Amino acid sequence: MNPEQLLNRFSTHLKNIVAKAMSLATSLNNPEVSPLHLFVILLEEEGSIANEILKKYNIEKKYIYNLIDNLSQIPKTESNTTTVPNLDENSKKIIEKAMVTAFNRGHKHVGTEHLLFSFINTNDKTIENIINKFKLNKEEIEDEIENVLQSTSNFPEIEEVSEILNEIENVIPNQSPTPEENSSTASSKSKKNNLNILNIFTKNLTDKKNQKNIDPVIGREKEIERVINILSRRTKNNPVLVGEPGVGKTAIVEGLAKKIIEGDVPNILKNKKILSLDLTMMIAGTIYRGEFESRLKQVIDEITKSSDYILFIDELHNIIGAGSSQGAMDAANILKPALARGSLHCIGATTLDEYKKHISSDPALERRFQQVFIEEPSPAEAIQILTGIKKYYEDFHNTKITTEAIESAVNLSIRYVHDNFLPDKAIDLIDEACASAKANQPFSKEEEKKYQLLQEKENLINQKEIAIDQENFESAIKYKNKIEIIKRKISKLEKEILATKQKNNKQTITSKEIAHVLSNKLNIPKKILLSNEWEEIRSLPTKIQKEIIGQDQAIETITRSILQAKLGINKKNKPLASFLFVGPSGVGKTEMAKILAKEMYHDEKTLIKLNMSEFSESHSTSKLLGSPVGYIGHKERNKFTDEIKKYPYSIILFDEIDKAHPDVIKLLLQILDEGELTDSAGKKTYFKHAIIVLTTNLGGELFRSSGIGFAKNKSNFKIRNENILNKLKDELSPAILNRLNNIIIFEPISKETTKKIIEKNLININKELTEKLSLNIKFSPDILDNLTQETYNEYEGVRNIEKYLHDVIDELIINILEQKNKRKKTYNLIKKENNYLLS
Repeated sequence: MNPEQLLNRFSTHLKNIVAKAMSLATSLNNPEVSPLHLFVILLEEEGSIANEILKKYNIEKKYIYNLIDNLSQIPKTESNTTTVPNLDENSKKIIEKAMVTAFNRGHKHVGTEHLLFSFINTNDKTIENIINKFKLNKEEIEDEIENVLQSTSNFPEIEEVSEILNEIENVIPNQSPTPEENSSTASSKSKKNNLNILNIFTKNLTDKKNQKNIDPVIGREKEIERVINILSRRTKNNPVLVGEPGVGKTAIVEGLAKKIIEGDVPNILKNKKILSLDLTMMIAGTIYRGEFESRLKQVIDEITKSSDYILFIDELHNIIGAGSSQGAMDAANILKPALARGSLHCIGATTLDEYKKHISSDPALERRFQQVFIEEPSPAEAIQILTGIKKYYEDFHNTKITTEAIESAVNLSIRYVHDNFLPDKAIDLIDEACASAKANQPFSKEEEKKYQLLQEKENLINQKEIAIDQENFESAIKYKNKIEIIKRKISKLEKEILATKQKNNKQTITSKEIAHVLSNKLNIPKKILLSNEWEEIRSLPTKIQKEIIGQDQAIETITRSILQAKLGINKKNKPLASFLFVGPSGVGKTEMAKILAKEMYHDEKTLIKLNMSEFSESHSTSKLLGSPVGYIGHKERNKFTDEIKKYPYSIILFDEIDKAHPDVIKLLLQILDEGELTDSAGKKTYFKHAIIVLTTNLGGELFRSSGIGFAKNKSNFKIRNENILNKLKDELSPAILNRLNNIIIFEPISKETTKKIIEKNLININKELTEKLSLNIKFSPDILDNLTQETYNEYEGVRNIEKYLHDVIDELIINILEQKNKRKKTYNLIKKENNYLLS
């Protein structure tokens, strides 16, 4: 086995170990490099992962050197003093095992951790004796190595083979290259090393291959021009794009890269290369102190060697603290000197919140960058952007996106999606609608065949890996050849599938598909998204009057206010509408909120009810905001805000608001005034599409004092309402009352209303009996009058009526059910001797 063939995949430390082992064997006149040479150098290689693991076992290197002294030697002659010793068979097997371990883990370089793993599992008796003598815990070492192997990067250290070969040649006499060889290889080696480092840790956005996968940037000419101007400055030429998530910060940098490729930039930026830094890749696998700093320093050094490179750091705030540990520097502090000297051209991108939190708090870093604020595009601009990129989604999903779908995605996302920004949230709807349509397309024969080939390929890959584990490399090569044949078949099938799809009719994406996606995403009934809102609300009074009897004036006021809100007459950032329902108990205040949820949003779950008697203490604000930082439950879900996010179109009922603590009232003021609430985690919840309903029984005694016949007396009616409003002002905060759209006064139950309620309840009871027990109950107008007379109480409300009816009817039904043989299908409700009977 030629050492040069092994070295081309070795990490720096492993190359050093092999070189020094060869040098040691040469100096001791040993004919071959044994595992002992490798092992003792492994113990001496400071800074390597294997060395760190073995340190705690206090292995005596002197003992191993004594073993090496006992190895066979060859006499020194002129012919052998310059000969590089080969690896013996055991050393070859150990290094082969290390390479197989790296291969199985998907690591592209072999490190000291792989070599140590190989030593621990070797059959070499000499190494086994050392392990036993110094009581090395194999399982413990394997666990440590396993942790390293699972977390290590695929690229531990980057260095070329020529560097380690030079090192070998330097330690072995008469093997150094001539000056001419050094000069001829130096530049090519440096260039190749440069490319390796930058290719691994950065992505070249100005590379034509990468640009093929990047969508075009539309409508951001002004922002791109501002970035170009900053980059062209002599000093402070590092722009940072600041904007909300999803507004297109990264897309602007990609758009600039496209302009550079096309040559549509000033001369100072022509032929520049924008390299996007992969900070995650740089941090991955950096277990020991100094590894991250070394990688970042290498990248910065290579970039600053050429004035053609511009470094792009997406999510710039992540560099604060990145890679830092005790006694180490973070990425920001490593970047500052290069930024200060002006040797590093850099573009950053971050959100406004993260910029204020991380970048602004570090003045030394902040002054190196020039802010470019990226605003959310207008609806018209968003439609223009989606129209420009729709071709890419059509081609990918094999669909046709209509103009109607684009307009619907923009308009519906503006109305319903509040945790993201245009154009991203509209693009999400288009993408998901296309994906849903694509998923419903049937599999063709070609696609089924492709699926079978993929499964066959997976099986062959597994068999190849088993062969490699068993060191059966001949079989592994055969499996590899079979895999290549299948890959070619799959590639051919993919072309046929693409051609077939292009011929077939593409599925059209319309506003219906967009509404379907949004309905599933936000739990908003599809009917609402596609319906004519104006017609829905205009028909609302008729629907509510069927459920709520005797409150026609209240119903009319509520629906008129909602109509005004839908027209946009109310302020932009406030809830859709807000009401205070006032009246005695049992007149339909809470029921009105339930019916509004049912009729407006077609789902009773959209009623979010909060009983204010549970919010009478100051600490109860945590039920709305979540537990403060440092308290138990801080990281747990916030039920209230989660419900609002789940059902943005909802009726939020604050029942018996007069019982709430003043601190809770303050939060309610924020909701009514700004239409948003910031929870303990700093996240905002929006109430723009919600209807806020407060209820109270305050002033209930004023309804009693109005006296008999008051309803017919308009003067008394007016005086009573004024007294109720004065009572509300005394008991509730004027700030709350002034922020409400309307105060709705619910009238006490009249005798005529009681009769209608009884009739409605009897019809409902009869309907339920028919469905469940196949029983039918008839009642006469006289029975209706009797029940009205017995249940009417102006101050008791609807609950008393419903309870009385159920008590009467339920008892009669139980008696009938006990008479199994005499049961009829139809019964008449009658009254005999002050008792109700079914005959």
